Parts: sequence; structure tokens; C-alpha cells
Amino acid sequence: MKKDKRFSLRLRTYYLLIIAIVVIISFGAVVGALTALQQLGVIGHINVSTLVALLLVAAAASGSASFLVGRRVLAPMVKLSKASREVARGNYSITVEDPSKLEEVQTTLRNFNALVREMNRINNVTNDFVSSVSHEFKTPLTAIEGYAMLLQDTGLTQAERDEYLDKILYNTHRLSTLVGNILMLSKLENQSLSDQRSTFRLDEQLRQAVVMLEPQWEEKSLSFRAELDAVSVTACEPLLLQVWTNLIGNAIKFSEPGQELSLRLLDQTECAVVSVTDHGCGMTPEVQARIFEKFYQGDSSRKAMGNGLGLPLVKRIVELSDGVIEVDSAPGQGSTFRVILPKK
Repeated sequence: MKKDKRFSLRLRTYYLLIIAIVVIISFGAVVGALTALQQLGVIGHINVSTLVALLLVAAAASGSASFLVGRRVLAPMVKLSKASREVARGNYSITVEDPSKLEEVQTTLRNFNALVREMNRINNVTNDFVSSVSHEFKTPLTAIEGYAMLLQDTGLTQAERDEYLDKILYNTHRLSTLVGNILMLSKLENQSLSDQRSTFRLDEQLRQAVVMLEPQWEEKSLSFRAELDAVSVTACEPLLLQVWTNLIGNAIKFSEPGQELSLRLLDQTECAVVSVTDHGCGMTPEVQARIFEKFYQGDSSRKAMGNGLGLPLVKRIVELSDGVIEVDSAPGQGSTFRVILPKK
């Protein structure tokens, strides 16, 4: 508070000095102009009272003009100083408004308000991210701790030991996957991965992804229908493979045993279109609007099946590939994820 008062006092001091300088300059200008006019014979002798009156009028005019202009700049500066100090204390909800009609002042205030809004958004995202990461780490760690404590019981059967060890390994794998996804997403968002583009057959890569996930879809007795045009694209091959394994893996995850999955690749003039369709539980419009948010999981009953980072990772890879990802879904009618990629 004291610093704000000192800053305001300094501004007012500078402001008064400027007014004094302008008044002095105005005095000098009036006297000089009158002297020049007398020497040129334009005007005759001016008595002292007239001169004083002219000087007072000039001083009043220049002082008033300086006061009005200075006030329009001084008041916003004081407000901006106070608001900046609040932001430094962590208050990101503050805004600065001023009726000044000076475009430069309004532009400065608009830029400041936009900066504070962005800082507030980043602060909220950071807090949500830390909270979500903490929660996602806590769940498997708690499970590992619990099963490790159960293993200390000397009276366990071998079957029980094997079951508890499987649970520990499963949750360890979840932690490893979570850490890997966080690191990958961070690198992609910062674009720190080297852009190693190459030209390859997209249809062959999709077949590779299907084969990689074959144990998962066979375990649920799912049928797989694939219609793949022969298409070559220029992109980062390892990153795109993650897109397909993630989308197909999600389709398998949310399908009921015995259902059909569909994979299509269409060769169009300038782009390739990949569609992955399942006939599972589907999504509401509210869920569809948020599925690409980090750690968001629309179906609370299936949170153990993922960590909410797969689709944000997919979206970022597709964006870095200059592509677009879309989703069509309805509750009880399954989902279709569509990726549109430029060929070059």
C-alpha cells in the first residue's frame, strides 16, 4: 500500500513538473511572439496590464490542456500500477478499466487484461494438471502398497500370491504407461521432438496396428472388418502408429464381447481419411466436447481402464501432422473417430 502511494505521489510530482514546464514554455512563446510582432511593426506598444492578461490566458490555456491530457494518462497509470501489484501477489481475476479515450491507453489496458486472463488460464490448467496427476498416481500406488502388505502374510496359498503379484505388476504397468504418456505429451506440446517425416504406406501401418492389438480383440471375440485403400503419406511414422493403436485400443476397450469393429482408409485427392468405428456404449454430446482434455474420463465406471491421456496425445500428434480428428457418437450406438491427414 505504501509503495502504491509513493508511486502515485511520484507520478503526480512528475505531472506537476510537466505542467510547470509547459506554462513556462507558453510564457516564453507568448513574450517572444509579441516581441517579434512589435519589431515587425504589426502591433504597437502593449501596456503591462494587457501583457499580463495575455500571459495569464496563455498560462491558463496551456495549464488546462496539460491537466486534461495528463490526467487521462496519470489515472490509468496509477490503476495499472495497483493492478500489476495485485497480479504479482497471485490475484489473476483483476481487470483494469478506464474511460480514457486515448487509443494508446486503451490498447495498453486491453493488452494488460488479456495478459492477466491468459495467466489465470495457465494457472488453472497447472492446478488441474497437478491435481489430476496426483490422483492418477495415488490410485495404482495405493493398490501396489495394499497387495504388497498382503504378500507379507505367510499363510497365503500359491494361487493367492500369484494373484497379488499380478495385481502389483498390472498397477506398475499403469504407472509406467502414465509416466510415458505425460512425458510424451509434454514433448509434443513443446514440439521438442525432432520432426522425422518420411513417406510410407498408411494402409500397411494400419494393418500393423491391428496385428499388434490382435490378442486384445481376440480375447473379447470381436470381429474386425477392414477396408483399406492403398495410400502413401508423408509424416512421422512412429508417432502416427501411436494414434492408430490408441484409437483401435479404445474401440476394443469400449466394445462388448462379440461385437464388430470397423477400420476404413479412404484415398482422396489431397488427403487420407481413417475411420475407426465401434458399436459400444457411445458418448453423450457433453462427453464428446471434453474427451480431448487431459485426464478427462467420461465413463466413471471405466476409469481403471485408462488414465485420460490417450486421446489428448492422439489429438496433439494429429495436429503436428497437419491433420484433423473428429468424433461422431451417440449413447448406446457406438463411436466413430475420423482422422484426416494430408498426403504430403
